[in-house]
Formats: sequence, C-alpha cells, structure tokens
Amino acid sequence: MKKKSPSAAAVSFCAFSFALFLVPAHCVPLFAGEAADRKDAAKPAQAAVTAEEVARAIRDGAAYIKSRQLQDGSWPYDTAEHRQGVAALAVFALSESGVPDADPAIAKGLEFVESQSFKMTYDAACAAMAITSLGSPGSHMNALARARDFLVRAQVRNGMWAYEATGGGGDNSNTQFALLGLYAASALGLGVPEETWSLAEKHYTSTQNRDGGWGYVPGQPSRGSMTAAAAGILHVLGARLYVETDKCGTYRQDPRMAGGIRWLEKNFSVTEHPGGEPGHHNYYLYALERVGVFTGERYIGAHDWYLEGARYLVDIQNKDGSWRSGRDVLPNTCFALLFLAKGNVPVLINKLNYGGEWNVDAHDAENLTRYVSAKLGQRVGWQSVKMTEPLETFLAAPILYVTGHKFPAFSPDQTARMRTFFEQGGFLFAESCCGSKEFDRGLRLFASAVFPDVPLAPLDKSDPVYRAFFNLSTSARAFEGVKAGCRLNLVYSPSDLSCIWEKNDTRGGEEAFQFGANIAAYVTGKERLVPRLEQFKVVPSKAASIAAPGAFTLAQISYASGNWNPHPGAGPKLLQFMNEKAGLSVTSEQVNIALTDKNLANYPFIYLTGCKRFTLSDEEKKALREYLERGGFLFADAACGKPEFDESFKALAADLFPAQQLETIPPDSPVYHIAFDTTRVTYTTAVRELNPSLSTLTLYAVNLDGRTAVVYSPYDIGCALEQFPAYGARGLLSEDAFKVATNIVLFALSH
Repeated sequence: MKKKSPSAAAVSFCAFSFALFLVPAHCVPLFAGEAADRKDAAKPAQAAVTAEEVARAIRDGAAYIKSRQLQDGSWPYDTAEHRQGVAALAVFALSESGVPDADPAIAKGLEFVESQSFKMTYDAACAAMAITSLGSPGSHMNALARARDFLVRAQVRNGMWAYEATGGGGDNSNTQFALLGLYAASALGLGVPEETWSLAEKHYTSTQNRDGGWGYVPGQPSRGSMTAAAAGILHVLGARLYVETDKCGTYRQDPRMAGGIRWLEKNFSVTEHPGGEPGHHNYYLYALERVGVFTGERYIGAHDWYLEGARYLVDIQNKDGSWRSGRDVLPNTCFALLFLAKGNVPVLINKLNYGGEWNVDAHDAENLTRYVSAKLGQRVGWQSVKMTEPLETFLAAPILYVTGHKFPAFSPDQTARMRTFFEQGGFLFAESCCGSKEFDRGLRLFASAVFPDVPLAPLDKSDPVYRAFFNLSTSARAFEGVKAGCRLNLVYSPSDLSCIWEKNDTRGGEEAFQFGANIAAYVTGKERLVPRLEQFKVVPSKAASIAAPGAFTLAQISYASGNWNPHPGAGPKLLQFMNEKAGLSVTSEQVNIALTDKNLANYPFIYLTGCKRFTLSDEEKKALREYLERGGFLFADAACGKPEFDESFKALAADLFPAQQLETIPPDSPVYHIAFDTTRVTYTTAVRELNPSLSTLTLYAVNLDGRTAVVYSPYDIGCALEQFPAYGARGLLSEDAFKVATNIVLFALSH
C-alpha cells in the first residue's frame, strides 16, 4: 500500500478531530476517587460562566458559520479534497447548536456532502456524524450507509485508518474519526463488522505510551488531543472505566482507560493544549469534552471541565462570532460550538453517590437517558451527586435516583436535608437492585422518617407513572409512591430495573426502559428542560432577610380541610424573583397563617391555594370576609389547575359575597401589565393538548366598593413557581407564572 505524504493543509485539517458524541452529556464524578477531595484545589482564575453568555456565544458562532456558506452549499477551505468534510463538520456543528433540520444552511450543506462519493476518511466520518445529529435522519440513510461502507473498507490491517483507503499505515486522528463515524452509523442501526471494532481496540490497547497517553502516531510523545481521543474511543469500543463482571455490582477497573484519564488529570488545562500545537487547541478541548461525556464525568481531576472550558471559549470568541484566526477559523469555530452546545445538555437524572454500593450498575443512568432522549425528543443527561454537595446541585435535575443492594443510612442532619429537598419540589426515584430486601427495608424506614404523615403506598394502575408516555397499565410490575402535594414526591420500584438498563437490552427488556421514560415524562410534565446552566437554583426557605423596614411579606393561608400547601417551595422563589426583577423590598421567609389568627390584619396580601376540595368553617369564613371588607387582598389559584379546588373556591366566593360574583378582569386592567406584560402567556402541555390556540391570560376578581379585593386564577400559578412541573398540571409555565404573580402582588399593593 502506497503511503500518502499529506500536504500541510491536509495535516492541519485532519488534526482537528471532529469528534461525535451521540450519548447525552453527563456530568458525573466517577473516576479518580480522590478527585472530590481535591475540588478545593481547582481555583479558576475567571468568574463562572453564565447561561446567557454561553447561549450568546452559541448563537453568534452559528450565525458566523451560516454567513460563510457558499452558493453550492459548501464552505470555503483551501484544500479542495477536504471541502466535503468541512461542509459536513459545519452541518454537524449547526445541528448540535440547535439549528433545525429544515434550515437552508443545513439542507444545502447536506445536499453538497451527499452529492459526492466518499474518498477520504475524514469526509466519510464527518458525513456520518452530521447525518446522525439530525432530528430526522431517515431520508439520509443511503448516504450514511455509503459512508459506513467506505470506512469499513478503508481500515488498515493494523487497526488504524489513514487519509484515504490506500493512504499508508494510518494515524490516531484519522482512526478516531473513522471509529466515531462508524459509531454514528451503528447508533442508527447500521451494522459494523465485529472484526472492525476488534482490530481498532487491539491498536489502541497495544500502542498506549508508558505515561498513559497516546501520540499522533504510535511511538510519538503523548498529546492531550490524542489521549482524550483515545480515552473516548476506548469507551466506544466497550473498554469503559468500570466494566461489569458476571456478578451484579462487581466491576474491574480498566487499566488502559484509567491510565489515559490519569494522564489527562495530571496535564489538565483549558488554556493550553498539553503536549500539542496551540493551533489545535479547540480540537483538544472538544476531545477533552468527549471524555467527560462518554464516561459521564463532571470533573477531570479537580476540574469541572465544562465550566472552565466554556469560560475560556466565551472569553476568546471573536467579535464576528468565530474562534481563532487564519485558514482554520471555520474548523475551530465548529469545535468551539460543539463543546459549548454538547456540555450544556439538560440534566435529567442526579444519581446519588452515598458511598458503598451506590453504583452497582454503573451504566444504568447513561443507557436510560439515551433511551429517554430518543423517545421524548430532547437530548438529556445525568450526573452523580454526593450528600455533601449543595442542595441546589441536588435540585439541578428533575429526578434524584437512588439504587443499590442496601439503602443508604442517612444521618439525622441528612434526613432533615432530604426533607428540605422535598419541600423545594424535589422528586426521588428509588429502585431495589436485584430486588434486594435489605434495600427495601431501608427505603421504607427512610420514607416514614421524611414523610411521617403520608404513607408509602402502592400506586394504582391508573396512576400516570403507568401511562405518562407508554401505556403500561397491564404490566405486572408494581410501584409504590408518596404524594404529599399535587404530585408524587417519591416513586419506588421494589423490583429490579437498573440491571436491565445496565445491559442496555431495549428489545428483551424494553418495558423497563419504557417505565423509565414514563417516570421522566411524569416528572417533567413532558415539558422541555432548559440547558444545564439555566437549571434550578435553590432558594432557602429560611434565609436571612433581604428586606428593609416595612417590606412585603407573603402570607399563605392554612386551613384544616384539603391540602393547603401543595407547593411549599414556591413562596421563597417568588419573593426572590420580586426582589431581583421588580425591585420590591421583601422578607425572604414566607409566613403561614390561619384565617382566625389575630395577626391576620397585619398582612395586606394573603394567598390561598390547594389541589383538593376544601371547606372553611363558619369562623374562618367570617374572619376572611371581615379581612377583605377592611381592605385586605386575597390571591387564590387552583394548584395544578385541579377542578376540585376550582369548584370549592367558586363556592366559597359565592358564599362570602352573594351579591358580588367572580368577574372576568378586563384585558386593559393594570393587573396584566403593571410590571410585566402578561396579556399573552404560555401554558403547560396539559393545557396545550386540550386547547392548542390558548395564549391569553384570564384572571377573575371580586370587587368590593369599587376596589378589587380578590383575584383568582383557575389555572395553576403556584406549582409553576416551584419550577418542577407536575404531570397533567393545567397552568402556566414557570417563566410566565413568576411574572403574573409579581403583577398581582404589585397590583394589590398599589390599587
């Protein structure tokens, strides 16, 4: 085979490994057991990157790429033989940055890529990655099959790939490209010969340097880019850091991958390319991200690779939206975009690392989130959290997942912390791995300690857990749950799911994956999750006051019948929003008060909600009537839009003031726009499914002597303030709920 002597341009281009990842972005401290203890050693010199900065950088970068596209659908590059690959890379970056399939830039780019035969390893690999990144790749499967066939044929017998099918002995950059392209094809069901994978694995395991890294070709000094690339490829090839043996929960550490990761930990940098050329820095960063993504790592050593890398990329972005300069600005921009977009994938699952056997099935959450991503139509990820991490980290994902053979023994302080977690709207999914009786006993003791007044009880087959996405109401599998408010706070599976998720058998064990998708749909309310950097920020329920004298205090009415406090985390979040976004001086601690309390008159604004039928005693009604007639203001909403509460409240209003009916507040009322324009709002999925065109807000009022004394919403506002949607909830989405509630408070205080 004739060895090709590549041009300088070809070498420069190929050094930028385009690096696909098809699994969700996970952020999990898993390897390097001492890393968590060294986190204080990571002292980034720059301020933390914000969600707004990352979103702006992605938007500007995508705009730059689109602005550079030529009429024929390609992008300018001074080496003609790689124009096909550059176009595929651009399409890939745009797609992963959120540009829709139908966008002309993507459509024309793919047309250019697919109009030519594949002759170069990079081009075929990039085409496979671009096609697989699409939301609907079906019409491009023939081109994907052609790319797959070329890559299989082009492999050298030593397990590597070169620039062309007859290009010589190969190098690690072409090799990882080819394998990522084949991985892309296999992810969409196209077969790849076992021998192809085996030869590649033999190459990587036999050419690792003694320091744990890899060079551009075997025998060369280790580089950050090639070491990160090799670690990611070893994961693709099945050589994961922890590989399960025949016994559940028993793993051996893979020395090849562990050695590569140790090299990356030792030589970690986001501002330099360890051992490599500065011009290949963005390529190195994206390869580094692939390690974190494939292995599920949030930290590499003591470093949060995404936050540090994103801060660096945001800071060095050019004014025109590009990265770097010179002839390789387009590839550099693509790699930067891929890093920023991929690492900011929403977190669906926090897997609790409680020590011991917390990770008996190390790939269960990884495989489940990949399945959920495909079924629910949004790429989501997972991360692990330790009990010592901040509560906002616990609440940064809709699901806290606990599994194992023995339920963790929580200390009294940890148990109290978990109560706060649930009060803030948190949700726990617990699963007894292998049906462990010891785990079962521990879980039941935990549930009774955290929810002393609400029992853990079997869920009826009509519960949304059985039908939120897939109809599994006839399944023999049984779940139990705790429901203290509008939605389940805890769901427990006494039978094993994680071992099935671990094996990734979506054929023989698809029902287990379907239940996982149902839980995800239930907890998210089938709403799209926001990017990781925008996810939940906890507001302490008993924080220090942020008020000046005479500040507003939110007083919520407690009552004996029904459920008066279905969303205990909502009030503190609303108070903080009003303080930060509307400039209102507030106390940060909500007050819960009975209508018969002698101090009721001290609060000019009171709040009433619930998700069940309720009644007030004659004494409570009298106190409420007198409070309103003397100038007080009541805001009420039906939690989750429950019709039971709606009926009860309307009956109460008619009983309190028979001569004054609840009236529609006209659209020109200040209550709709005193601080924010809320005449048009966005409703939850449950509302949109029933009334797709509904976008206007309608509130109702009781007016006394020309003054609005009561404002009522039959659609949920309060639960939305907790920022965790409830399945089937009929109400506003969180962003609008905060604005509506703030308007109502300001209206009450000024009218």
